[in-house]
Amino acid sequence: MTNKTEFGEIGGREWLTCRHDGVARQYAFPPVQGTHRDCYQALKEDSEVVPAEGLDLALIVNGAYTQDSKRWASVRKDCFVNRYTRSPTRMLWVPKGNELAGIVLERDLEGKGRTSEMRLPKNIDGWKKGENGIYTSPDNQLTFVPAESYKLGEHSKGSFAKDGFATAVLTAEGAEIFAKTAVDAKRTPWTWGIDISDISKPEQRVVDLVEGDVRLSLVGSSWGDSGNGYAFGVSRTGEASAQKK
Repeated sequence: MTNKTEFGEIGGREWLTCRHDGVARQYAFPPVQGTHRDCYQALKEDSEVVPAEGLDLALIVNGAYTQDSKRWASVRKDCFVNRYTRSPTRMLWVPKGNELAGIVLERDLEGKGRTSEMRLPKNIDGWKKGENGIYTSPDNQLTFVPAESYKLGEHSKGSFAKDGFATAVLTAEGAEIFAKTAVDAKRTPWTWGIDISDISKPEQRVVDLVEGDVRLSLVGSSWGDSGNGYAFGVSRTGEASAQKK
């Protein structure tokens, strides 16, 4: 008599957990690594997650700098100190003299990055004005930060929390969490970008977060072509709560 034999495996992915204001969040561990496009294409194909953005990115920073567990400690070391963490955001730095001088940011969940050209909106008529001087398009895919609503370089905890660029990427609540995390870790909140006084046409970039020297920085001048960056996925079961924030 021949017995039928079947083999298989049981396992599961690891998650980093967070509960913020009563909402449970789960971040897939380890994060994916690659170019801007490669990271977000990989997350797009992952049925369990959506890309971490906004408040979730700020909470991941906070967990990395406040938690002592092996995995959270590795996030700080690998994803902020030795490398950097990506935001699913691409942007145009718009030169002075233009009606939209400042920054136009676009949600980029599929990782288009610089593989296609962003189009400058004709105007922001009908856009909603939000906190810290930013404007959001009716479909919530674009954000405009006027030149007077952000500052590049060194920030205090308070100025970073109210910065238009920081708010546009991290949300107002997220910018406050990021700034407090930096200061508590004895790091200076910092923003990097392009001086719009030095350009004659819009410059397209993507967004990263990184520690360097004594800074914890939000970087808007990245090309996105290096394979050194990491991107986090958020459990789809928490997608609605994450976006609501």
